[in-house]
Amino acid sequence: MIKERLRQQMFLHREKLGLKQREVAELLGKSEKTYQRLESTGRGLSDIFDILEIFQVLHFSTTEIVNVLGFPPLTLSEVTELYQDEEILKSIRENAICSTIRQTCGKMETSTIERLIFTLMKEQCQRKGNSA
Repeated sequence: MIKERLRQQMFLHREKLGLKQREVAELLGKSEKTYQRLESTGRGLSDIFDILEIFQVLHFSTTEIVNVLGFPPLTLSEVTELYQDEEILKSIRENAICSTIRQTCGKMETSTIERLIFTLMKEQCQRKGNSA
């Protein structure tokens, strides 16, 4: 299910950016054939770090990432546990971009979950900075 949503969104984002599969493959450091397989079948879309790199290369917004991954919102207490920085907490509350990654990805290590959340928040902050 997630692979299918991601596969579809990869195609849409690549088209929106006006990139060829070969160009995206180069940006990801993969062969064109590998990228074609990822985009056409979703096979191989299992490593979270590869997926995060795809999100970055294809300019997925934080909201799009959360939707593609199918994450439900975190509770405020869960968010507060993860983030001690008041500015980040304020941003999370204002933009409602949190998710309960632990429920969706129960086998994922805590450090990986924290890195994913950090990456999502960093991407959001960068986008805010670029639009200001």
